[in-house]
Amino acid sequence: MLSKDIDFVLVGHNYITFLLSLGLIKRGKKVLILDDDRFNYGEFFKNSLTLLDVEFLKVWGESSDIVPLKNIDQYLTEESIYVSIGKKQIVLGDSPFRNYRELARKFPNLFLNENSGSLIFEQEVQNFNQHYEDFCKSVSQNIYHEKKSYKISKMFEYAIPENLAFQFKYFFKFFENKDDMTEAQKGEFNTFVYTMRGFFQSRLSTSGSQSEIMHLFFSLLSPYYRLDHERLIGDLLKVHQELGGEFKKLNLADLKLQRGLVKSFELDSFEGLIRPKRMAFIGGYPIGLPIKLKTSTTSYNCLNVKIDFINELPALIQDKKIIFSSPLKIGTDRPFFEVYFKNNQANFNIVITKREASKVSFIESRVIQTLKEDLNFLYPEFSFDINKVDIHYTLDVFLEDRDFEAHKKLEKSLGKKIVEVISSTAPLIFTRLKNVLYFGPYNDTALGTFSSLIEIKRWREGL
Repeated sequence: MLSKDIDFVLVGHNYITFLLSLGLIKRGKKVLILDDDRFNYGEFFKNSLTLLDVEFLKVWGESSDIVPLKNIDQYLTEESIYVSIGKKQIVLGDSPFRNYRELARKFPNLFLNENSGSLIFEQEVQNFNQHYEDFCKSVSQNIYHEKKSYKISKMFEYAIPENLAFQFKYFFKFFENKDDMTEAQKGEFNTFVYTMRGFFQSRLSTSGSQSEIMHLFFSLLSPYYRLDHERLIGDLLKVHQELGGEFKKLNLADLKLQRGLVKSFELDSFEGLIRPKRMAFIGGYPIGLPIKLKTSTTSYNCLNVKIDFINELPALIQDKKIIFSSPLKIGTDRPFFEVYFKNNQANFNIVITKREASKVSFIESRVIQTLKEDLNFLYPEFSFDINKVDIHYTLDVFLEDRDFEAHKKLEKSLGKKIVEVISSTAPLIFTRLKNVLYFGPYNDTALGTFSSLIEIKRWREGL
């Protein structure tokens, strides 16, 4: 029987939610997790991790004695990502040294100079990889155990080994020196930064504060991991329930308010009224729920397009994840996409401008036509004859940042900022909900998964 009086109701079935719930339960709180299929993180967030994210989760597992996080490696598969900026392709996701060498080969003006060293000797390569791994471990340990949020950016900066700091500073100076680039170089640089920030940080910007670009730099060098999210949350759910937590795969139906507080709500079942002391929504943007977020930030959604082709796809692109953009796409309604090819199917996730109540049917034909043009541009030697298409919006959120001078700032993304949640249960009447929190990309967590983990860890201790 579901308890009627709950300390915390957490909406969003993802591993971030379980990190919060397990901490609250161990402090004696009654916690209910709701799996509402209208609110969650999307595929971009849930299924990919860098080494920084992995090390932070391991520290969390060891410190809180959460077995699935201690053994997070069992849920990970190493994967390469193929980044196409126009006709230039960069293969990332390998060891830090190999990733750096690939970036230096494809962007020699951005990642190499005459003083950077050859890195041709085996010991130099081993040192490079070891310095990177040591940085990820030490910064994760230090940030996890730090209680004062204002120290976190400095810890991130000061933990970098000297030789990696040199490589980063060389890359970072190009944000100040864009005016010295040719138009072609500037277009390629902006496209690369914009796409990679979108992919690793869910931020769409050609600039960024020093902490944001530092995180981007280390994400580019990182091995890339595909997370078996469903298996991980299945095992975390077992821990949650063993400790006394409750779980329901039901949709939130209504909120009962009094003086700006949620006093109770109903589920679309016969469970009766649930009376929570506090609620938290953990994911992207609420769609079809009785709440809204108080934000004016320009945002983008994600459109998932699965295409079955008549013939099996060429071996060259089988089992590959490809990210594609070009200088002509930046600033448009569809700036970049990722696609995974397997057998005779392509699974696209397209970043697309967010428009309220926009129906897929309005844009379907144009999206498919554009994808065919992009495939023909990338692989003119192959033909792509479509048999069937399935298209729908996902729950991913990407935020646009037009602060072109952001690189002049040290920190912009690790402050304790929480977006207000307002009720939309009555037409034209919006009430700020005092006992409802939101955790997700709108909270200015511009380091992607890494800052989302920092944010939820900080609030787990303060709630």
